[in-house]
Amino acid sequence: MDDGAVDDRLPVSVLYVEDEPLTRQVVARMLGRRIAELYEASNGQEGLALFKERRPDIVISDIMMPLMDGIEMSREIKSLDKGARIILTTAYSDAKILFASIELGVDSYLLKPVDMTALFRAIDKCVQIVVLERKVRQQDREKDELIVKLRDALENVKKLSGLLPICSSCKKIRDDRGYWNQIETYISEHSEALFTHGLCDECTKKMYPEYYDRIKERKKE
Repeated sequence: MDDGAVDDRLPVSVLYVEDEPLTRQVVARMLGRRIAELYEASNGQEGLALFKERRPDIVISDIMMPLMDGIEMSREIKSLDKGARIILTTAYSDAKILFASIELGVDSYLLKPVDMTALFRAIDKCVQIVVLERKVRQQDREKDELIVKLRDALENVKKLSGLLPICSSCKKIRDDRGYWNQIETYISEHSEALFTHGLCDECTKKMYPEYYDRIKERKKE
């Protein structure tokens, strides 16, 4: 594939379960051209095992199969994931099978030989639901992350809210345990602020009067 080529395959994974080898080979080849990720199984037991391992977005399955039929496999899959998207195919137009499919909540029920146009129409409907569910989950994750960030920000604000007991003489702050702390120590422990130290003009003049005038002159230069 060229670097500039666009992969227009549907952005989903599909599990295709079919016991008839030739049918599976033909349909799988056509699905592979349109589906981003395709898994194949030859019976219901194998299909169920692959579903547990891969958790595909969509399951397409024949109904009449050895070991485990498509209805039983679909029932097991739905017990693992109620939202699983399932398309069933069958060569028999049986009312009992149709009602069982409806009761399971399968997305589509197609008669064999499968019309590929009808199959891809059913797949497209499932893809729309899968993509929408992904967007909802992403929005939920982003919302949860935002809530955590807001809580952290609010917690930081709360740390320095309210009245702080401060000594009118030495300017130390009394903490919740009754201990007096240097103001920079208290603020550093209750916020993300960092301190650097220096002297204001008044303290410089008071502590180093002999250098005060010289320092003032340098600042003017």
